[in-house]
Amino acid sequence: MNFKGAVSSILVMGLLFSGCSAIQNSNPAKQTSGTQDIAQVIEFPSNKYPETAAHIKDAIASGKTDICTIDRGGAAERRKQSLANVPTKKGYDRDEYPMDLCREGGKGADIRHIKPADNRGAGENCCKVN
Repeated sequence: MNFKGAVSSILVMGLLFSGCSAIQNSNPAKQTSGTQDIAQVIEFPSNKYPETAAHIKDAIASGKTDICTIDRGGAAERRKQSLANVPTKKGYDRDEYPMDLCREGGKGADIRHIKPADNRGAGENCCKVN
């Protein structure tokens, strides 16, 4: 199987934040099954995306997973589930963690209103992952 095919099958990413020492570690991403997973670390620099970094850090501290299994095909449905009962707020985006592109996202995701520039900038950074 080629690399891109392997990444499409399953990609597990651990989340690290520059400047968020409570989250930083050198441990590899956790295995979600007995098979060998391809892990990629995605950084959300807290100095560049402070609201997103704080949201993810807080969500993980409250028990949300630090693993994201990429599944773009289900993102729209997970976004719909996670935002279903969360009202919009003028001038803010609704940030989800786990993100909608993660299989772990959807119903039960932690939602926080954050500034659009922070949310969308972090999303651009994250969504470059295959």
